[in-house]
Amino acid sequence: MTTIVALSTPVGRGAIAIVRLSGPSSLSITTQLAPELHDVKPRRATIAWIRLPSGEILDEVLVTFFPAPNSVTGEDVVEIACHGSPAVVRQILDRSLDLGAMVANPG
Repeated sequence: MTTIVALSTPVGRGAIAIVRLSGPSSLSITTQLAPELHDVKPRRATIAWIRLPSGEILDEVLVTFFPAPNSVTGEDVVEIACHGSPAVVRQILDRSLDLGAMVANPG
C-alpha cells in the first residue's frame, strides 16, 4: 500500500503550513525526517525538529499522528505543522518523497 504526501494548506507564503502524510509508512517517514521524535501519542501535537540529511535542523515543527481507522483518510495520517516558507515546505515534501512517499493526486 502506498503512502502519499501533500501540502494541506494553500500554496504560497504563510505563517504556518501543514504537510500531510497518509498511508502505512507515514509515521516511519516522519521519524526519519525528525530522528529525535519518539513516543508519539495519537492525537497529541508533539514538538519535533525536521533535519536535513546532513543532520542540520531545517525547522521546528508540530507533529500530530492520527492512527487508522480514525483519521480523515481511514489510514495512518501524520500532519506536520511547519513554518510556511515555501523553501521549508518544499524541502519537507522532497525529503518525504526521497523516503518513499508518493505525491498525492488532487482531491
